[in-house]
Amino acid sequence: MKRALYLVMALLVAWPLVLQAQLKQPPAPTATRPVTLPPPQLPPSTPREPQGVRPPSVKPPKPAPKVKPIVQPAQPARPIYDSKGQPAPHMRQTSPGRVLDTRTNRYYDTVPSGVGQQVVPPPAGTH
Repeated sequence: MKRALYLVMALLVAWPLVLQAQLKQPPAPTATRPVTLPPPQLPPSTPREPQGVRPPSVKPPKPAPKVKPIVQPAQPARPIYDSKGQPAPHMRQTSPGRVLDTRTNRYYDTVPSGVGQQVVPPPAGTH
């Protein structure tokens, strides 16, 4: 029991020292060594060339070739036919196998038909 009492007393004595160490401000970063700046550099002096000697000719670098963006060729417009096989110019293809009827703003499924697309008739009983 005495041992525990001594341990508690030692901790109580050391506790203010621990707290004081936490509150202490850190030293300045230059406190341990002086601040020294590098000496200013003077521009290099150019040596004079004899007037009779010409410098060798230097060719300028060739410009890099211009990169042309890749452009996908436009897909030719494929004709769209309604479910009865009549041309439907008011329909626009939105993706492969789908068209949009611009008059009703409805989407329809299509199947390939010759050179174009034909609208699949909706199932019976739906309207």
